[in-house]
Amino acid sequence: MEYLILLSLLLFAFGTLVKFKGQTIFVAINTGTVAEPAWTPIGGQKEATLDRGKGTIDTTDKDSGGNEEHLAGDKNWSISFGAFLIEGNPGLVALEAAYDAEELKQFRFITRNWAYKGLATVESLSIAGAKGDAAIASFTLKGSGALVKEAI
Repeated sequence: MEYLILLSLLLFAFGTLVKFKGQTIFVAINTGTVAEPAWTPIGGQKEATLDRGKGTIDTTDKDSGGNEEHLAGDKNWSISFGAFLIEGNPGLVALEAAYDAEELKQFRFITRNWAYKGLATVESLSIAGAKGDAAIASFTLKGSGALVKEAI
């Protein structure tokens, strides 16, 4: 027990257990190739959310005593984010091109110390503007396959 407390104190002292601002989180699209990626951030981002989930497989039967039973199913992930609409921004242009072409693209969700990387399709793309507000764009990316977590 003392070892765990000491380890926690050391990690805290060296800055690995430090809170950080949400503004350091952003989404980038690979405008290069898988072999030689060129990570282009989508400009003007306001917020970004990485959702990871797991489906379930229903195993409820008559012997379940009126209780649902299940097994863990397949993993899934998605990224949703909003940005100010900056027409001509290279990241936005690449994202719209991926949407129009209905193709899988490689994306990264980047935090202070980690990059979550995977292939995704642009599931939704919305553009909105209101009187007295800046134009905004909202996106949802649906992951295809594994999401890989890498230290940066």
